[in-house]
Amino acid sequence: MNPPTTTQADSDEAILDLAARWLARAQAGLNTQERAAFRHWLAARPEHAAAADLVARAWAAAPAAAAQGGFAPSSAEHHLTKPRAARPLPLRPLAWGGGIATAALAVLAVFWLGQPVAQQYATGAGERRMVTLADGSRMWLAPATRLTTRIGWFERSSTIETGEAVFDVAHERRGFTVSAGPVAVIDRGTLFAVRLRPKTPVRVTLARGAVTVEDRSSAALLASPVPGEAVEVVGSRAITRRVDAESAMSWREGRLTFANTPLDEAVTAFAEQGMAIRLADPGLGTLRISGAYTITDIEPFLSALSSIHPVRWSRVTGGYAIERR
Repeated sequence: MNPPTTTQADSDEAILDLAARWLARAQAGLNTQERAAFRHWLAARPEHAAAADLVARAWAAAPAAAAQGGFAPSSAEHHLTKPRAARPLPLRPLAWGGGIATAALAVLAVFWLGQPVAQQYATGAGERRMVTLADGSRMWLAPATRLTTRIGWFERSSTIETGEAVFDVAHERRGFTVSAGPVAVIDRGTLFAVRLRPKTPVRVTLARGAVTVEDRSSAALLASPVPGEAVEVVGSRAITRRVDAESAMSWREGRLTFANTPLDEAVTAFAEQGMAIRLADPGLGTLRISGAYTITDIEPFLSALSSIHPVRWSRVTGGYAIERR
């Protein structure tokens, strides 16, 4: 009998069922040919390895299974190191641990994992928000941000409609993909930020771990930044530069940090956090500013600016204005 197989069109439920069938066969031991087929199935699609891992963890977490001495591996790879004599195995649910069958194992995994969860999140002007997702990942939303997350059985994803978010992704087999405009960021346990604002390039900033930045439509690799790098995507071109990633993400703690930053960039950063500053003369945008400033108390920033440059500031309707002295 041929080993369990899947097609590209298989549903999550079908993949979960086939993962349960594979692990049921593996419980009895796999011969060399079957181990090779199992490895091939695991490698064929990311969802396969994730499904096998999730089914195994669901079974290991079941108290009844442990009490019966049933199938309790730590991962699918556990079963790739158990050779046995070559003999065909029928492709039918195997019973073990008091009669629990393959179909029941798949049901157990669904019960343990729960149903896939999709959730929309949004912040208003000046609002920042931290969210803990169902998988333990955390994300911080900057003001005026809208995104949707989906925590599925075999994959995790977030789609940013507009704004900026920092993701601290829980490490596990399921990948985590963040889509922003034409860009997809692929991650497996990392701290990074993705920014999608009108009239500006998509920006990906990596603080820890590893990500790849890909073209969303073609899946072509655009960049593989290392921690402390930011990638800006303009059309099909990616520009990578060194940055202070923690400073770039300091808005999570209610601060903006600048290091010899052009004033127009600093003004934009405050505006994105809901603090409006108008430059009376566009030429002022080339002035430089450094330091860490509280977002909700902008006047120390303005005072520092006027102490080192020939400018003055004033309160105006809707915010502040900066002009030459």
